[in-house]
Amino acid sequence: MEQMIARLNAQIQESTRKQASLRKAELALLQAQINPHFLYNTMDTIIWLIEADRPQAAVEMVSNLSDFFRHSLSRGEDVIPLKEEEQHVRSYLQIQQARYKDILEYTIQIDPGLREARLPKLTLQPLVENALYHGIKRKRGKGCICITGREEAGDVLLQITDDGAGMTEARLEELSRAIERGERPGFGLATVHERLRLLFGSPYGLTLSSREGVGTTVTVRFPRRERKEAEA
Repeated sequence: MEQMIARLNAQIQESTRKQASLRKAELALLQAQINPHFLYNTMDTIIWLIEADRPQAAVEMVSNLSDFFRHSLSRGEDVIPLKEEEQHVRSYLQIQQARYKDILEYTIQIDPGLREARLPKLTLQPLVENALYHGIKRKRGKGCICITGREEAGDVLLQITDDGAGMTEARLEELSRAIERGERPGFGLATVHERLRLLFGSPYGLTLSSREGVGTTVTVRFPRRERKEAEA
């Protein structure tokens, strides 16, 4: 009897710890969404579009900004359908493409059959932001960010690939270690990885591959779960 009570107490403590870690990680990502530089630069672009007598482009950018923050909140839900996460990152990319039209292209090719698969909100955008600022902006000339999604052995695999600056093997190893340990050098990546691990277990999370001068790919793996299964 005492052993059973001890096991129950340990399980309760572990569940409480996981929930606290999830809330902390989600709050950190939400705070990162309210980036003053991102907001300032976006508003500056909207003003420039208005002054350039391009009101429709300005309206579209305001609409994308509104969608971006609306999807960030996701009605208070922590785990959302992939179709909503895709729309969130699409709004972000449309905003950034308006700002960086000379250097940024993007494509999104996610299997439509995975639209209801559920994952933690704010999974894709931090990875795409990382690809833009640490990949595309560090190369000379135009670059492309490609997002793909497919099913593999009951899991969903999302890949964010850029043809930007890439990394040396040493830097790739350093960043991979930082992600596993939740350290600051890979903050956005580490936080996304931590949330996936807390929700789905150690087989899931992020893996990185990169070649200097060629580009980087971040792979997100999580189990395919629809709403009923996820809430069971």
